[in-house]
Amino acid sequence: MTLDEEIVILTQKWYRYVNIDHHKDRDCHWYITKTYSYGDEAYYEASHSGYILDHWTSPRCGTEEMAATILRDKLKNEINGAIMHLEDVLKDKDALEWLGSTKEDIEKLIKKLQK
Repeated sequence: MTLDEEIVILTQKWYRYVNIDHHKDRDCHWYITKTYSYGDEAYYEASHSGYILDHWTSPRCGTEEMAATILRDKLKNEINGAIMHLEDVLKDKDALEWLGSTKEDIEKLIKKLQK
């Protein structure tokens, strides 16, 4: 599997997670930008500017692949955090009601995120 394919799968998982709660479109977008400035060498940055995670920008990278690797790792980390959050939600009846989800729905989502 290529790095791009892996990122696509991870962004699909992230979308499943943010979709259980009210979210805005920008929660589902992740970027790698190439910047040219002042006649210096171009650099790449991965970024995300959502509501759930706020704004995040990677360190400057010399290659697109390096920025994509950082983005992949960020998504993995955030999905692992989402799984932990959902496991906590399962223990809290009020949180389940607030989400409008059943215990079974959350358990299914956790399994999808763990694959």
